[in-house]
Amino acid sequence: MTKSQRIEKEITKTKEQLATIQAKLKNLEEEKHMAERAEKLDIIEKHKISSEKLQLLIKFSEDEILQLLAQKEKERTGNEEKVIS
Repeated sequence: MTKSQRIEKEITKTKEQLATIQAKLKNLEEEKHMAERAEKLDIIEKHKISSEKLQLLIKFSEDEILQLLAQKEKERTGNEEKVIS
């Protein structure tokens, strides 16, 4: 077996290992996502949060995020005006 054939064999082996590891990573990420969802559902059930209350909590969270983004944008534009002056 020549050196280039050995290298080619090693490359093929490494690519196979990489494909296996990538598949394992994908499965682990899916498992993690499912576990996180299950934990959230457990919390919701444990605290007996109704769907209406859950929707309100989500709405409040969205509003807070929008307010924070607006505040950051004001700060950013304020800093830009100071630099221009």
